[in-house]
Amino acid sequence: MKKGLTIKFYILSCLVLIFLLSSCASKHKNPTIEQKLLDVMKDTDVQVEEIIHLEIVKDGVLVFYTRDNSLYNAFIKLKGAQWEWYLGSGTLPIQTDQVLNSAFTNFDDFFIRYGVITDPKIRRVKDEESNHYAKIIQNEDGLRIYFFVNRTVVFDSEKMRTRFHTLVPVYEN
Repeated sequence: MKKGLTIKFYILSCLVLIFLLSSCASKHKNPTIEQKLLDVMKDTDVQVEEIIHLEIVKDGVLVFYTRDNSLYNAFIKLKGAQWEWYLGSGTLPIQTDQVLNSAFTNFDDFFIRYGVITDPKIRRVKDEESNHYAKIIQNEDGLRIYFFVNRTVVFDSEKMRTRFHTLVPVYEN
């Protein structure tokens, strides 16, 4: 009985070791999705200092990145087995007097509303009309951004224009 458990433990240990070694080897052979996206961005001459966040949306990846003390966004689609630059848009200053700045980008199939949070006491960002909360991302340097996908604009048919919902910062108690 003891010999059977020892053999099972040995086999299991070997399988775990093989899995770990193969995953380490595959990481060196296959670039990460972030590296593939950076390569696509370099092919379009987009300068990137840091990728802040990647978010899977529809048939691609929404990318938030920084350059020259500003926040940018882009959408990169997966076409077959290749990543292709679809659209880059928007810029917001990272350093601002506003506690919560805001921008909007329409990517045809979806839109985003996003911004930079400069007040450290803000814990959440709420869409006042729909009561939805934004996703908040913070990088290692403390830069905090928020974003909504498809939630914070309405087309006002009377005025024939897009109307933004009111965003409300929610502070810590």
